[in-house]
Amino acid sequence: MHNLMQLAMICYIPEFKKLKPKYLEELPEKLTLYSQFLGKRPWFAGDEITFVDFLAYDILDLNCIFEPSCLDVFPNLKDFISRFEGLKKISYLPLHSLPPVWPCEDVLFPLHLLP
Repeated sequence: MHNLMQLAMICYIPEFKKLKPKYLEELPEKLTLYSQFLGKRPWFAGDEITFVDFLAYDILDLNCIFEPSCLDVFPNLKDFISRFEGLKKISYLPLHSLPPVWPCEDVLFPLHLLP
């Protein structure tokens, strides 16, 4: 969750444009850890989906919204995202068209960037 908090904090502060490059510079190192941990397994805790996968999906998805190309060098993470979004009970949701309903909605829509 630390990565998610870092992303949320960047999007909430007025120095967003100044801090974004540093965050993006450090992001591949953080994503490498997720990629290495996931390895060749389908889910983060093994062969069956668990709540950990929901947390990981949230972090990875928000980073993809923040920087769409961030997973390009991590095929196993891209496969994880596709696998998660392809789950029968999840795939019917248009995930990116839902309005944000949680406290970190500014990660998706930084209010301080509006004119």
